[in-house]
Amino acid sequence: MARRLYIVIVLLVAGVFGLLLWQASGPREPTHEGRTLSSWLDHHVPSSAAQPAYNSPGWHKAEEALRAMGTNGIPTLVDMIGAKEPSPMMQKFLRTAGRYRWTRMKYHSAMYRNEEAEYAFRVLNTNGVTAVPELIRIYKANVSPSSQRCAAMALGHIGRGAQAALPVLLRDFTHSNADVRFYAVSAVMRIGGDPNVVMPALTSALKDSNVNVRWNALVGLEHFGSRAQPAVPEILKMLNDPGMVGSTSITQAVETALWRIAPEKVGKPLVVEEATSMITNGVTSEAVKFLWYGKRQTLIPAGKFVPCLGQYWNSDPRPWLTMYRGSSASDGKEHLLGQFEVLDVPAVANVNISTLCVVADGKIFLCARDNNGDRFLEIRRVEGAK
Repeated sequence: MARRLYIVIVLLVAGVFGLLLWQASGPREPTHEGRTLSSWLDHHVPSSAAQPAYNSPGWHKAEEALRAMGTNGIPTLVDMIGAKEPSPMMQKFLRTAGRYRWTRMKYHSAMYRNEEAEYAFRVLNTNGVTAVPELIRIYKANVSPSSQRCAAMALGHIGRGAQAALPVLLRDFTHSNADVRFYAVSAVMRIGGDPNVVMPALTSALKDSNVNVRWNALVGLEHFGSRAQPAVPEILKMLNDPGMVGSTSITQAVETALWRIAPEKVGKPLVVEEATSMITNGVTSEAVKFLWYGKRQTLIPAGKFVPCLGQYWNSDPRPWLTMYRGSSASDGKEHLLGQFEVLDVPAVANVNISTLCVVADGKIFLCARDNNGDRFLEIRRVEGAK
């Protein structure tokens, strides 16, 4: 009996000593209104799991506190993202210690701390750049799936300032675990980087077996705009992709991406001029202009590398566009390309039609899209227009 009591006392002392070490192991936290950063972050996530409830006054107060502490909290946030669960015995002791109030610090799962810190980096955004080396180390250490996932997402929130992480993230584009691939692609999607390095990797990920990976690879390419032209053949193959993300088909995402990368390849493009003479050595040698309240305005200037585009928008129920090409300096010697009309415009109060003029493949195109209805519109040439 005495021996058993002795063992219990030894374990209790060891537990208390371990608890003190665990409490002291983290960095000194910044405070706001007398509360520590981790206290404000406790269950502070942008979802239904938030306590106080997401978007409630209490939630917004925590958000304000997080912004007020700012970059001073980076050491704490790094520690939280790298946190791993203590041993089962220590977890049990910590819960017991919290229940009997042996310590003011309550046990909080490492996974929750990972996620709360990841959200804090979303708030910090580019200001979290000094954490990049430590986040890379944590990502590579992979102490848990949650820690690695949150490190990848935090790097993505930092954006272009996290380009040092690209080699390790790109390596995981071919990982055997679909979740690892997804979060690696998601991070790179936001970080961007050298198109010659990032675009081939994202293009390869368009063939991933996981539809969520394919979707984010597509969005990543979309961010490069017309520079992603080399990926267009592979993107076009996805127009028949049967995958769904929620209630949205990946085909819709493909059409949106192509609208931003190569609009003349999708929708209902109209060829304004075949074999146009306004391209010399891959650069526009003339400007494309349009008539605006009786005056010619430049839509695409001379000296632009092809492919290039200009966007025209009109709130008219049936937008008309009169177009010319010619010298940027003169309004008297332009060549009339024609007058054009967008068809099937929806009868709504707030018309939102984008009309793009694209110079590509040796031609001039016009493309139109109803941004509210997320659909492509037809354009016709108005015959006999002057």
